[in-house]
Amino acid sequence: MSNILSVFNPPAERNFNEEENLDCLPCQVMNSFLAIGFGTYLASGRAITYSDKDKKKGVTLKEFERRNPLWWRNSIRSIGGGLLVYGVIRGSEGWIWNKDKKYQKLT
Repeated sequence: MSNILSVFNPPAERNFNEEENLDCLPCQVMNSFLAIGFGTYLASGRAITYSDKDKKKGVTLKEFERRNPLWWRNSIRSIGGGLLVYGVIRGSEGWIWNKDKKYQKLT
């Protein structure tokens, strides 16, 4: 059944066992790598730099700075820093600060 039809005709409710509610280790690793990678990209400022691509489009430096004000550039870099911190915390969750965490068994 499609997801759209599930909204109007939801499937029967079922109880999840404890094993199904646990985190999976590959999901945690991918989540951590994605957050660290994208956070590094945003925090570095490369997402909001004046480049040759902008020059070819005819955007001047003054126009670029008007379109991307300082508060916006600082916000992007702060979000990147937050993602970086989140990635490190998420990646170290099971082996540094929450050693009793249980994961789903890989089958």
